[in-house]
Amino acid sequence: MNTYFLIMIAAVFVTNTVLIGFMTWAVQSERFGKYRIRTPERNRIPTGKKYINVSLNMLLSLLLFVAAFYYLGDKLVYVGSTSVATLVGEVLASLMLYDFMYYFLHRGMHYPKVMKYVHGVHHYVRFPTSVESTYLHPLENILGVSLLFIAVVILGPISTTAFAIMFFIYTSVNIIVHSNLVFPHPALRLLNFWAIKHDIHHGKHLNANYASIFPFWDQMFGTAK
Repeated sequence: MNTYFLIMIAAVFVTNTVLIGFMTWAVQSERFGKYRIRTPERNRIPTGKKYINVSLNMLLSLLLFVAAFYYLGDKLVYVGSTSVATLVGEVLASLMLYDFMYYFLHRGMHYPKVMKYVHGVHHYVRFPTSVESTYLHPLENILGVSLLFIAVVILGPISTTAFAIMFFIYTSVNIIVHSNLVFPHPALRLLNFWAIKHDIHHGKHLNANYASIFPFWDQMFGTAK
């Protein structure tokens, strides 16, 4: 890894922190409250417990990131220039493979015993906001983050720039889908689609919309709502 790559990754973490803060504030504010998908009836999780879980899972994710690059760095990224076509291909291929595998991981998490002891921690949040995007059982966090690195190892190594872009999309989408917000601007239609699709998963249709980024995995396997 070079300094340029470290700066890009640091920028991703900073941007995501700001995004979580803004989205969490916006969903609770009077100014943006009219854009809520649903209004929570009550907060089922004590604030202290929520922020302890979220903070520890963020730390766990960071440790997993460091460990992955310590042990698998050369299999994950290469340093050097690449064409725009290759860059786009590396980003899309990595995200598609990850999301394909995540679809089955997420679907498996909904088997009764796994839901009860693992994934149910996340679904205890019936009206999620961005800050609860990482309100998880630690095992689910480990499996989800590991899938991303497994996808890159299978396809990679990919360029440092492609990894940074892919990592930004992966993390920011997870924040956006839990935002409980839709904004009435044509440029934000994709973001709104992600948020609505995942809110349906948390609300009306628990056993649908398992994919995180691409809708066609749910369409292909009959779980799209």
